[in-house]
Amino acid sequence: MRRTDYMLGGRDFATLVAAQVMESNISRVGESAGWRAIAHAMTDRDIQSIPVVDETNGLIGIITEYDILRPVVEGKNVDDIKAKDILSKDVVTVTSDTSAIEVIKVFDEKRIFKVFVVDEGALQGVIVKHDLILGYLHATRKGPEGFDTSIF
Repeated sequence: MRRTDYMLGGRDFATLVAAQVMESNISRVGESAGWRAIAHAMTDRDIQSIPVVDETNGLIGIITEYDILRPVVEGKNVDDIKAKDILSKDVVTVTSDTSAIEVIKVFDEKRIFKVFVVDEGALQGVIVKHDLILGYLHATRKGPEGFDTSIF
């Protein structure tokens, strides 16, 4: 659940930070997870990529749909494939106190669709562009006539 889901509006979007717009309840796998477990996790949850973490929840990398499909195209036995064999280590991250505006700039500059939120090496959540749009709508929504949203 995103923290912006609880916002009543009346806020300046520019004051929001990553922790307020990120999704914190995310799927993740360990580096020893098998190909089938990863593929099921991604398809069951309808996600295009999944973070790979170590035993301390440290972000090691990401596995995308392309990473999952590559061994199939290469004719490899998928039952021999582990997360550590196919993950991409080049992961774009922000911290939980990165401004929402800065996150938008990261999306634009890097031409990516997802960014992970990491504090002191530990995975905290994920932000997709939809989260930022939703964050803007929630932060700037209008309350009922005469309802002062600034006190919340």
